[in-house]
Amino acid sequence: MFLLHTSVGQAPLLAAAVVSACRLSGGWADPLQPRLLRVLFAQLLGWQGDLEAQPAITPAAVALALPLPAQRRELIELMVALEMVCRPIPPPLQASVQHWAAVLQVDGRSLRLARDLVGHSQALATADFYRLCWIGDGERDDPRLPERLRHYGLRAFALTVEADAVVRERWRALARCPEGSLGSAMARFYAERGFRLPGEVGGGNEALAQHDWVHVVAGYDTTPIGELEVTAFMAAASRSPGAMVGFLGAVSIYETGLLRSVVVGPDYAHTLASPGGPERVAAAIARGRRCRVDPLLEVAYFALAAEPLVQIRRDWGLLDDAVASGLASGGQPS
Repeated sequence: MFLLHTSVGQAPLLAAAVVSACRLSGGWADPLQPRLLRVLFAQLLGWQGDLEAQPAITPAAVALALPLPAQRRELIELMVALEMVCRPIPPPLQASVQHWAAVLQVDGRSLRLARDLVGHSQALATADFYRLCWIGDGERDDPRLPERLRHYGLRAFALTVEADAVVRERWRALARCPEGSLGSAMARFYAERGFRLPGEVGGGNEALAQHDWVHVVAGYDTTPIGELEVTAFMAAASRSPGAMVGFLGAVSIYETGLLRSVVVGPDYAHTLASPGGPERVAAAIARGRRCRVDPLLEVAYFALAAEPLVQIRRDWGLLDDAVASGLASGGQPS
């Protein structure tokens, strides 16, 4: 994810490709597009070339230069990310990205979400988002989900819609974990924010709560920019195909408001475009790329609940960089 399979030497090629695909005849559709692109190339690849001076390049030429499917997928995902910062997404931009994806033989969840939003089908986009992101992956094997969706609608994807005493008690028990442990930090995370626990009606369900563990270990807050940071971190650190959709959906929720969340209200907008927004997200991506474990596919969090949080952060490689330097005591970065 996020240019992980791209070398520094390939940065000019990718820049030319993204500019050719996403800068329309009238220029950029949104000023955040080149701003975000510059930050990502600078922080992830160390490239600070002039975007406006990039020569035009064709999808066929890029296909020859990028033979690996992973490289092509990451390029298309970058293009989709630039789509998602636009409100509305211009149909010519979507058509251009779709053409590039077809020539590079890339298809996937991210493109489907973008197509929904271009078609102004917010309800379909919301349903696809929860089905295709890591939340849907966590719910996919639950035989009760189809019936709950019929009764409660899309809230059933991410929220507890029927009380479950067993689940509630499992999460309540985290407060009894040793001080300084992952479990005690998670219990405090919920208590300080007044969040209901999984298993309590109105609280997040356990599929949604998967990312709350990452909030705690990686140290990202639950503010709008914190949600962009944690989803960017997960998209960079995880092999789960739903992780990238989770980040792109978060961009749509917190930057443009094109996507409706069943968890937060509709009041968030321009979070990524705020001062320092692209830099914070790019830093989260860089940390995710350095993370030593897959936070969605490799960690049994309850099995680690009694372990010291600082040790888990060390095991993940999150105490080795400046961003995490204030995390040893369990705090959140500002």
